[in-house]
Amino acid sequence: MNRSSLDGFFDPSYLENILGNFTQATGLRIEAVNYRGETFSIPGSLDRSPFCQCIRNNPQGNKRCIDSYKRATSEAVKWDEPYFFRCHAGLVIWAVPILSKDITLGSIICGQVLLWKPDRFFIQELQDISKGLKIDPEELNQAVPNLSIISADQAQAAANLLFVVVSHILKNNLRALEEEKAYKVLQQQLHDQILKRKKGPRRTDISYESILKDERRFLQYIRLGDKSRAFATLENLIIKIYTKSTGEPQLAKDRIVELAALTSRAAVEGGSDAEQAVTILSSFYKKLENMERVEEIIYFIKQIVDEFLENIFILADKKHLSLVKDARSFILHNHAQPLTIADAAQHLFISPSHLSRLFRQQLDCTFNDYLTRVRVEKAVELLKKPEFSVKDVALAVGFQNQSHFAKVFRKYIGVTPLVYRNSLF
Repeated sequence: MNRSSLDGFFDPSYLENILGNFTQATGLRIEAVNYRGETFSIPGSLDRSPFCQCIRNNPQGNKRCIDSYKRATSEAVKWDEPYFFRCHAGLVIWAVPILSKDITLGSIICGQVLLWKPDRFFIQELQDISKGLKIDPEELNQAVPNLSIISADQAQAAANLLFVVVSHILKNNLRALEEEKAYKVLQQQLHDQILKRKKGPRRTDISYESILKDERRFLQYIRLGDKSRAFATLENLIIKIYTKSTGEPQLAKDRIVELAALTSRAAVEGGSDAEQAVTILSSFYKKLENMERVEEIIYFIKQIVDEFLENIFILADKKHLSLVKDARSFILHNHAQPLTIADAAQHLFISPSHLSRLFRQQLDCTFNDYLTRVRVEKAVELLKKPEFSVKDVALAVGFQNQSHFAKVFRKYIGVTPLVYRNSLF
């Protein structure tokens, strides 16, 4: 794998910066090599030592270095840890593997040092190397004093640190690659949906009123914790926002920022921890500062919606998490019945008083308050269907008395069911 193919996995400037800092901090030389042992980068301000340059300037010596790095890379990848070895010229070196999703990219070579002061055996070895490579032995001997001498413990510590640094680089770049892939997929999906709408038999211009209706429906599902419907509605809403703001990316950005804030509030109303919701939203705003493409913004709004929905049940007393989830699910599936807290408690095999306490402690409302909110939200959905009368809707969501239904609906929505229905058509 050559430098150009590695660029698909790494941001070269990021690689140079992080590994350059490692070199500056430790004083150790490093080289980034591919799986064939060929060097594609020497990060930092330290070039090869004069000793290594002398060896590398010889074609046969250069080939031996590459072969040494190739074998070391293979061993480092095999064990997925730093691999120590003594190169053909007698220097101590270690290789840290570069692996991405089981693909061998190469290794980071570090060291080119000695673990002890040169002795007569080392000098004799250099004489043999010089003879074998036909290098001037005096030139090689003069380069020896420039070699760094470190302890075995220092070498191991440096190898461990480099392994952590390389793992960090891999993790960051893998995440960036996956996000970039997601952006492209999302861009294609948006493009396909826009074309589909344009070719549709009932093509109509998207109005802000239509966007606001989808927005209200989406926030309703967030409050109910209905993940599947929330995401289905979000997809449609995003397409409308994207289509409406074509050619005006700032407009799309503004609308999505507003949607993120509304989602945060709806999640809190649905039971999410308020402080956690603020933290998620703040993190989104910080990421937003560096985003220019609409696809990026849409990708991250989907991420925070998922976080909001997941955190609706991150409550103070986590041992009750499953009970609260099951109670909400029971209400969502049985709201049309004449439901009582005793029914839900029996379903969960706990006492009504315990369930009542859980709702107050974890959702900051009573069981009946939550049940009523679910019924009203469902009523809002059904009122959009002209085939249902107001009476039909009341019965369908669990209200036996139409007058009581109208009173409760007005309390939550601000208008009576009939007025709300008339405003839709």
